[in-house]
Amino acid sequence: MVRASILTAAVTLFVHQSAITADPPECAAPPDRPLSLEAKMLTGDWTGLRTTLDDRGIRVNLFLNHQYQAIAKGGLPSNRDDRSSASTDTFISLDLERMQLLRSADALLHLQSNWSRGVNPISGSLVDVNDDADGDSGFHVAQFWFRKHFFERKAALTLGFLDFQTIIDRNAYANSEDKQFWNQALDNNPLVPLAIGLGVWFELKPAKWYSFQLGVADAQSVLYKPGFSTAFHDESWFMGYVENDFHVNLPSSRGSLPGNYRVGVVYDPRPRERYSYSTNERSLKGDDYGAFVSVDQMVFRERPEDEQGLGVFGRFGYRTPGTNRVARFWSAGLSYTGLIPQRDRDVLGFGVALQRTSGQYRSRVDDRFDNETAYELYYAIRIAEWLVVTPDFQYIDNPGAHGDVGRTIVAGIRTRISF
Repeated sequence: MVRASILTAAVTLFVHQSAITADPPECAAPPDRPLSLEAKMLTGDWTGLRTTLDDRGIRVNLFLNHQYQAIAKGGLPSNRDDRSSASTDTFISLDLERMQLLRSADALLHLQSNWSRGVNPISGSLVDVNDDADGDSGFHVAQFWFRKHFFERKAALTLGFLDFQTIIDRNAYANSEDKQFWNQALDNNPLVPLAIGLGVWFELKPAKWYSFQLGVADAQSVLYKPGFSTAFHDESWFMGYVENDFHVNLPSSRGSLPGNYRVGVVYDPRPRERYSYSTNERSLKGDDYGAFVSVDQMVFRERPEDEQGLGVFGRFGYRTPGTNRVARFWSAGLSYTGLIPQRDRDVLGFGVALQRTSGQYRSRVDDRFDNETAYELYYAIRIAEWLVVTPDFQYIDNPGAHGDVGRTIVAGIRTRISF
């Protein structure tokens, strides 16, 4: 009954919004009116305060994400196969130049809170089937950084409490657990350890078609903690990231088709167990390296004046087989905005992600380990500017890559509200 209600609610919302989009009322509410489907934010313009703050360089955005998921088949034994989770995000962006404080500089404070891990503990998967379900945590700082631009904004230096998920391994169609894919393997590359903690990021943009990223982050950072106790005490372990970004615009009769091609390497100093073909001895080894690729490309555009059309994406990752249980990874998929007539802002996404176990690990530790493959399909229904409802289905083949669980099927629905 619960799973049926999920589909019923999604279809009802879809039909309701289709009617609104196809035949908008003549007396539609103004965009700044709160509690209106026409408003950009649920709470409107705060009687003009939001616009006033924005004009002065202060932008405040608040979001609520609620997810409900159920294990339809497979997974680990549990007394409850359906669970909810949620998160809130508050972004306070400061344009320090418009605030007349510092030229060519800005800052960001991102506050977050989370509830529950959802069905992640019982999915049996190597990675989370809901990347936004991070457990129970109170109001905490998720990002807090200062950035200074140089050379007419062709270079920038950012330092503070950084979330490298927003910096490295980006992708236009598979990079947001709040708006796009839920599965962690389709949100980011699982072989790239994207630290959240104290760090420094340097970006160089010498040309429109190329940019360079260099990042250093605390390798021992702990979520929901400031990081001073790990970054400046005991071992001096820091993650290192180097990424080259190539930006292209392919010509077409219906407008340019934007794309991004990112190639990078990562350095991970944390000690890990070494697996070797030549000896049965097992020891710890640090100073590990990896390589990664992230590609997104729009391949079809319906009209030059909007973003409707088809985009494709792909990722590849490699880590040293002798020190990593999963040594290779790839993912691929597509995203179509406005596939259904009269649903110009809806997004359909489909992706596949495969994690391949290291041969050394199978040989020296457990020969039952193999590959895990995840398939995900979602459809984001934009009910209003401030409300998006997303039904989601996932099929995990050989979750855990161990053979103990043959498959896991997960169904869910996400509600995103912009305040």
